[in-house]
Amino acid sequence: MATPKEQLLSVLKALADKDLKEFQWFLQDAEMMKPFPAIPKCDLETADRLDTVDLMVQTYDEDNVEVTRKVLSKMNKNDLVQHLSGTSSGTEGKSWEERKRDTRKYSYNSHIM
Repeated sequence: MATPKEQLLSVLKALADKDLKEFQWFLQDAEMMKPFPAIPKCDLETADRLDTVDLMVQTYDEDNVEVTRKVLSKMNKNDLVQHLSGTSSGTEGKSWEERKRDTRKYSYNSHIM
C-alpha cells in the first residue's frame, strides 16, 4: 500500500500543468486554507510536483492528505478526491489546532523528562 506521501505525488502527477499551478495557487491562499497555514508564494513559484509534495509534508505533516482533499474539492477534481478516499492520517476527530497543541505538549514533556 502506498504511503500518504506517495499517494499525494500520484495525485499531483495526475494533474495537468495548468491544474498544478491552480493547486499551488490555492495552497498560497491564507483565507481558503484556514485553519491550515498557507504556503508562501515564494516557496511555490518554482516548485515542481516533487517539491510541492515536500513542502506540503513539511507544512502540514500528517494533515497533507486532508489539505489535498480540501484543495482538490475546491478545484472540482472529485475523481482525484475519491483516489484519496482510502487514505487516513489516523488523527480523525481532532482539529488541526488540537493536533498541533498535542505535538507541542509531547515535545515539551519529552524535553523535561
